[in-house]
Amino acid sequence: MTDVVNEIGKSFRMSETEQKIRYGIGSAAAAAAIFAPLSYKWKGVLTAVAAETILSAIYGISPGRRLLHI
Repeated sequence: MTDVVNEIGKSFRMSETEQKIRYGIGSAAAAAAIFAPLSYKWKGVLTAVAAETILSAIYGISPGRRLLHI
């Protein structure tokens, strides 16, 4: 039974390159949210983008693949 669960989970895993790209995008969004002179609305959007991309890179599961079932 665990083999079936592992095989299903592998299709949602992201590659190491995709993880590095997500770390970069998340870091850039976090830096822009902290240091850029933007309104609070844009700072909130950038914070949400940073949190989503960094957390998905940490856990290694691509939410887009999970949503589309690729």
